[in-house]
Amino acid sequence: MRRFYCLLACMLVLCIAGQAAPKYVGGDISLLTKYEEHGAIYYNENGTRVTNVLGYLKDTGLNAMRVRLFVDPSKADAEDQGEGVCQDLDFVMALGQRIKAAGFNLLLDIHYSDTWTDPGQHSTPSSWTVTSALADSVYDYTKRVLNAMIAAGARPDFIQVGNEVTYGMMWPTGHCYPNGNNYGSGTFATFANYLKRGIQACREVCPTAKVVVHTEMGRASNVTSFYATLNNYTTDYDIIGLSYYPYWHGDLTVLNNLLTTLETTYPTKKIQIVETGYPHAYYPTGATYDLQSIWPATEAGQKAFTEQLVATLNAHSNVNGLYWWFPEANEYGINYTNCVTTSWYNCGWWDNANGQVMDALFVMPDFLDGSGEEPSDSTSLYIVGGEGDWSLTEPLSKMTNLGNGTYVDTLTISAPIYFVFADGGPDEWNDDWTAFNSSYRYGPASTFTVNTGSQYTTAKRDNNASYYFTGDGSDYLFTFDADNLTFSIEVIEQQPLVNPGDVNGDGQLTIADVTMHIDYLLGSEPASFNVVNADVNHDSGITIADVTMLIDMLLN
Repeated sequence: MRRFYCLLACMLVLCIAGQAAPKYVGGDISLLTKYEEHGAIYYNENGTRVTNVLGYLKDTGLNAMRVRLFVDPSKADAEDQGEGVCQDLDFVMALGQRIKAAGFNLLLDIHYSDTWTDPGQHSTPSSWTVTSALADSVYDYTKRVLNAMIAAGARPDFIQVGNEVTYGMMWPTGHCYPNGNNYGSGTFATFANYLKRGIQACREVCPTAKVVVHTEMGRASNVTSFYATLNNYTTDYDIIGLSYYPYWHGDLTVLNNLLTTLETTYPTKKIQIVETGYPHAYYPTGATYDLQSIWPATEAGQKAFTEQLVATLNAHSNVNGLYWWFPEANEYGINYTNCVTTSWYNCGWWDNANGQVMDALFVMPDFLDGSGEEPSDSTSLYIVGGEGDWSLTEPLSKMTNLGNGTYVDTLTISAPIYFVFADGGPDEWNDDWTAFNSSYRYGPASTFTVNTGSQYTTAKRDNNASYYFTGDGSDYLFTFDADNLTFSIEVIEQQPLVNPGDVNGDGQLTIADVTMHIDYLLGSEPASFNVVNADVNHDSGITIADVTMLIDMLLN
């Protein structure tokens, strides 16, 4: 019996360890508040005005947002303010609270400066005048910021201690080269002390938040040199953060090779692309900037780049974050004399010329599961419709995600119904029901009759069709395969729950059922796996809780 317990314990550990690690996808929306205040007009894929940009992005499938923070942006020069430097603590607390309330994870990007920090500039905050106390200033400021964010209901989930710190931070004292050499009066040791004090504050105030150390890829060799040098001073960080802009940093081969090196050298660190973007080549004044020699400045080109980027990142298991930079950029509806930015090209997800959302946005959620087919919000796939018309205001049923792209639900159907599969939730539905469509939503225009015992194929795009089904009062199992975009309907009596837990169908409960159950949870698709019997606790889902109950049944 002792051996049996050990075997079961090992299986449970493997099952838990085998669950997919969380991934995060979104963008840096630090100027959203300004665009809203200036009257920017956003449209969705159907040409309908978007009045809640955060809600729309959440329904699209994004789950994380990034916001930058400056110490006193009022001290930034006019050019930098014209590029979007305005985010003081009050601004960030308010926007951060909205982000968290909308259900997003929050990445806080602390610049430790009054203005932009990047490889060319890292000025020390103007009010921090005592050089000997700068490390304490970093610590005290970080604690004050994080406590204020928590009090405002904007607790960050990720914290960048510095922005693009490849050449140090808080110049001149923290100025250094990635390989550890000093720069003028600055030293890597001084920079590392600033960094460590900021991290110390993060650990004390937000112990569950992940700490990000952020560099850029001006030279890929600088990145590897930097983290090798940093490890001589501290390894107390969780995530390697990278900026990757193809216009400046090279094609995806450069990024792919760097990711491989980082994963090999630092296998315990996660990696996030905390800034990326595509030059959309549009100024608020209407003038164009020719970037086509590097990347075609077209919507199709932007989408193609995003698809290739996502595919590259999904090939690396340690990469768990992707953030677009400036996604909210949209001067449509704003008079150019009142524009939000004055000297910066926009590479967002909306077309500045007409306010229309662009296809690249809908590619981003593909980073979460690698397929692009499964709805990004696994809890928001519905069967919607009604008996004879589309006048119902509630869905017929909310489906349960069983994993592996499979969604199921059971309905008792006693009269003919019209239905479609829909994502996004009731708040997104108009008078017409929406067909299953994780990127584009259309109402049903025609009807296909479906029956039990057959498999039917739906479509992710342009699915202007509803489905017609006649029931006889029985319980019916609806199964939707989001990976292959197919569905079927079966009478429950054809899959009776003869023996809960008997997942291999041999009529008895044994360790073989536990093994098959765990294999399924780990992502395999065992032959003859009985999905209905696998729901041992009858909660309409297949989880580790079912395995635990099955083990209890075997022991008793």
